[in-house]
Amino acid sequence: MRIFRLAAAALALCLTTALHAETLRIGVLPAADSIVLEAAVDEGLFKKEGLDVVTVPFRSALEVGAAMRAGQLAGHFGDLMNVITQNATGAAQKVILTTTHTAASQRAFGFVVSPKAADRIQSLSDLKDTGTAMSAATIIDYLLDRMKMEEKLPAGAVKNVEIRQIPIRLQMLLAGKVETALLPEPLVTVVEKKGGSVIWDDAGLNEALAVVALRKEKLDTKTVTGFRKAVAEAARLIEADPEKYRAVMVKKRLIPAPVAAGYKMVRFSLFGTADGLPPLPTESDVKRVGAWMLDHKMVKSVPSYEDIVWTP
Repeated sequence: MRIFRLAAAALALCLTTALHAETLRIGVLPAADSIVLEAAVDEGLFKKEGLDVVTVPFRSALEVGAAMRAGQLAGHFGDLMNVITQNATGAAQKVILTTTHTAASQRAFGFVVSPKAADRIQSLSDLKDTGTAMSAATIIDYLLDRMKMEEKLPAGAVKNVEIRQIPIRLQMLLAGKVETALLPEPLVTVVEKKGGSVIWDDAGLNEALAVVALRKEKLDTKTVTGFRKAVAEAARLIEADPEKYRAVMVKKRLIPAPVAAGYKMVRFSLFGTADGLPPLPTESDVKRVGAWMLDHKMVKSVPSYEDIVWTP
């Protein structure tokens, strides 16, 4: 009888451990497009696919990276640079889906002018050693370089002003302490509502901007396929009833209440993919971003596509 009790206890412990291991803790940031993950959790779509997923909020990509390296998360919402950096620092993972991809019909990032400078700076040609709020070695830094290259801006058109925290960056721009900034939505809309202007956006680029990655040990076909199906269904629900999810985004502080009514809801089904999700990063995406990171001494080598992106 004692042996039976010990065996039963051991079995219960194993089952408990297994159940715990099946919970996928996904780090998320307060970005508008993370609503697709929150909706998939709230609507029970992950559970429908046999997955136990919880979102864990963080304030910065640095915090997410630390949690990934510490083994506290099964995956995270972020960008391609985050994934490449974390792979290089010991947290092996792969991108399994894209939540935001550039599209001609919607912007994700915009180069904005302070309300106090909008009368003087009306186009990119007006930029001459102009102070620009940004944060080095981030997607903002990368997109600034992409803007300069695509628009063939002369050297010295903008002068980078390092401001790490996005809320402070926004405050300084609105106060006129810095003339321009590259910001994500919905903050671009906030600046417009406050009298600022947008003189460039990312709609003309071809970039996977926001992605979800899972740790290497979680990349079995069942998990990845189920995860993608749940998020794809969440994307369809959001597009079918945008006003419902606009309110959810305000409640979860993904968009500020004062600009919620005028915010153009993110759309996912603009790319003609079979499941309705934005396309995964391409091999050229990984090479381009990796080469930029290498040039900025953020990594020691450009990673292979197979190391960064999950393929069916």
